[in-house]
Amino acid sequence: MSFSASFTAQSVSGSNSDILFTDSSVGSDGAISSRRIYAITDVGTFLVEDGSSLEYSVWALPLATTITLDLLDKDYALKLVCQWLNSSDVVLYDYTIDAQGFTQYSENFSFGLTQMLTGNPMLINDNNFAQNKWALRDDIDSGNQAILQASDLYNAQRAYDRATALRLSSQYYFNENS
Repeated sequence: MSFSASFTAQSVSGSNSDILFTDSSVGSDGAISSRRIYAITDVGTFLVEDGSSLEYSVWALPLATTITLDLLDKDYALKLVCQWLNSSDVVLYDYTIDAQGFTQYSENFSFGLTQMLTGNPMLINDNNFAQNKWALRDDIDSGNQAILQASDLYNAQRAYDRATALRLSSQYYFNENS
């Protein structure tokens, strides 16, 4: 059976910085001896785990396996490329996911705000809490929409960066001490 390259990537629930990659390829090719993943930002930089000097992450064989990589330090819109190589490091197959958003940092923060409101419903009236929470949700959704509608890494990342700014400066936007 011939080989048809494919993989998926998703955020890991409970871990903001991790991405779970699953090889969903079908078929086989005895010439495949290694595999690598590139996670590419909207400005062309490569995300790799701390300590790596490569532009990619090595994904050990066998085929049809998963790997979890600790790549993220904030929300990102990424282009993802997986390559299957032979023993001479010649690319035999590749598969690209043109645009995918990873928003676990902002999603978890937003849910924390929801839990905070449950414990103190009057926060909704304080310090523009509701307006800022809606802005956070809008930025997450706008980034996701840029990915889904147009595979637009640039505008998705700008939206995710606005959400990140709200999250990192939360003491100014959400009165958590009330």
